[in-house]
Amino acid sequence: MQKILVLLAFFVSSFVRAETDPCESNQYPIKWKSSLSHPESYELPAIFYKTNNSKVIVSVSKAINFVERNMATHKPYLKNAKAFIISSLSELPKNKLVNHSSLWIPTERLQGQELNKAIHVMAGYQGLFEGVLLNNEASVSINEKLISSSNTVYMVGKDPKPAHGLNYVHKIVVSSSDNVVFSKCWLDSK
Repeated sequence: MQKILVLLAFFVSSFVRAETDPCESNQYPIKWKSSLSHPESYELPAIFYKTNNSKVIVSVSKAINFVERNMATHKPYLKNAKAFIISSLSELPKNKLVNHSSLWIPTERLQGQELNKAIHVMAGYQGLFEGVLLNNEASVSINEKLISSSNTVYMVGKDPKPAHGLNYVHKIVVSSSDNVVFSKCWLDSK
């Protein structure tokens, strides 16, 4: 009986360990920290990125400007994703604050170039919010109150259980008073 319990405990611990997401940890070495400042007002129409009780808010004019300057177009699906984002933003009703996820392309039953376009629309919005926020141009609210500053931490560390040769974890966390405003995590080989 004891051998069965030991084997069962080993099996369960192996399963739990395999299910661990390296992006859930904040215990990686810190590469840099910085303070961000945020405008305490924004023009409408605007879009927002929501995390729990916080929002990153970007006016449509700033969003379009950022996408036009920064989003790549060297592949057809990238060009189509960029055009879709700009068109969607341009069509937003005046005086509205809109959740950016409502502007995504539903991915169900999509394949090939259309699926690539939909994925890159999502990635384009992620890059938009990250870029405008880190450039101190995004407004931020916590519990519906605009704040003037937040803190950024960039961490890089080794994944103890790497997959597919991606053994480094990169993580950016923007927070204010223990409220996560924005986070991004990716795995890389270096």
